[in-house]
Amino acid sequence: MAGKLQKKHFESLAVITSVTVLIVISSTMALFNSTDNTTNKFIGTRFDISLTETKWDAEKAKEVIPGQEIDKNPQITNKERTDGYVFLRVTVPCDTQMVDNDDGTPMHSALTNVPMYKFMISAGTTPETYLSDTEFSPKQKVHDHWKLIDSSGNNYTYFNAEEQQFVYVYAYAEGDSLTPLKKNEITEPLFDKLRLWNFNEQFASEKSHNVRVEALGIQTDIPGYSASDISSIWTIVEGEAGST
Repeated sequence: MAGKLQKKHFESLAVITSVTVLIVISSTMALFNSTDNTTNKFIGTRFDISLTETKWDAEKAKEVIPGQEIDKNPQITNKERTDGYVFLRVTVPCDTQMVDNDDGTPMHSALTNVPMYKFMISAGTTPETYLSDTEFSPKQKVHDHWKLIDSSGNNYTYFNAEEQQFVYVYAYAEGDSLTPLKKNEITEPLFDKLRLWNFNEQFASEKSHNVRVEALGIQTDIPGYSASDISSIWTIVEGEAGST
């Protein structure tokens, strides 16, 4: 319908989860975790980080309409005395056929897969406004202190074709070097909101719509590696934590 955004309700459309995974490197590599789902915190015996989302309201994510913006601001806190390098891995479902223009008319162009959610960041203005990437592409906007790990120039880290998901991995870094997160320090949020793209009535209710956020960390004292070895250090972390 021209001039109107389609406001079709999809119950339980957004089920957005947050998980913290801890990695510690000593003489041998080990993965530590627990099952503290209430606080979204996993504690290792030598390295402790937590994932915090101060604006997240799980009730608001139970029913989301096309075009809606959802507050979500993932941050990592280092609660251990050891400095750590930290990463956020965000898995976003995608689709192509269901995308509509914002005026409600079908999008008929030959599109590649499009993430169902776009990240939004505060523009730092008064009154507060938020920015997101508006292209029908995998591009996302995040705050400046986060660096996308993307060796292929695809604007995402990798694509899970079987699950139809984009996986974005961001390193907490300044320029081309990881930023050590000290005890009790907290990162800048990766983003501040999520925006659900506009979809038509052909939406498949059985399709997974989860947005998964994982916090991963490793202590900075890694023999043979420096803060500039971002991709190599992520490979170690990913190998210990497992892929999506």
